Amino acid sequence: MTIRPLLLAALAIYPMSHASSELKISGNIEAKEKFFDQAKSKVFVDVSKQTLYLTNAHNQIINTYKISTGRNGTGERPGSFKTPRGIFSIKSKFGHNSDPMMKFKARMPVGHYKSSQSRYDNILSRILTLDGLQTHNKNTLQRYVYLHGTSAIDRLGTKPVSLGCIRMCPYAITTFFDKVDTNTPVYIHDKSNPLPWEKKATVLVMKSNHVLAGRKDYLKQVYLA
Repeated sequence: MTIRPLLLAALAIYPMSHASSELKISGNIEAKEKFFDQAKSKVFVDVSKQTLYLTNAHNQIINTYKISTGRNGTGERPGSFKTPRGIFSIKSKFGHNSDPMMKFKARMPVGHYKSSQSRYDNILSRILTLDGLQTHNKNTLQRYVYLHGTSAIDRLGTKPVSLGCIRMCPYAITTFFDKVDTNTPVYIHDKSNPLPWEKKATVLVMKSNHVLAGRKDYLKQVYLA
C-alpha cells in the first residue's frame, strides 16, 4: 500500500477556508428558493470549476474542495455515467471512522486500498448518497450516484473523469463527512449544460456581507459545542 505518496498529494489539495466569502445567485428564482434561501448548511457543486463548496446557513463558504465529476458530462439518463444536475439532499452516510484508505464495494468496507488497484474506479474513505428532489433527477439513488473518496487524486479540480459520482480526496472527505448531516441540501450546477430553469442563473463567489452573522456562528461553535 503506497500511502505516503497519496498522503503528500492529498495535503496539497486539502480544503481551503473562505470565511469572508459567500455564494450568491442571480437570475434564478427556483434555485434561490429551493436552495440558497434555506437557513441551513449547504453543499454547492460547480461542475465547470470542478469544485465543491460547503457553506453555512448564511451561504458563507466554510470550505472548498477539489472534485471530479462524470467524464461523460452531466445528465440524468440511467446508464449514461453522467453526473445528475439540480437539487438533492444527502440521503445516507457510510464509512464513519473508517481509515481514509479503506476501500468500499456495495457501500461495505472490503479492505485497504493497494497501489495495484489504481486502474480501477476505487471508492475510498467515505460515501454520501444523494437523493434527487426534482422530477428529472429523482432516479439518482437508483443510479448509485455518490459523493466518495477516490485514489485518482491527481485529477481532482482539473478534469471530470468519474463514472457519474462526485469524487473527492479520501483525506479531505473525512472532514467534509463530519461537517454535513443527512438531509443537507445539495445543488449540482453545470453552466455549460444548464437545466431549462437554470439558463439565466449566475452563481458567484463574493465578499461576504454577513461578517457579524459569521462571527456569531463561530462563537456558538467554540463556546456552545
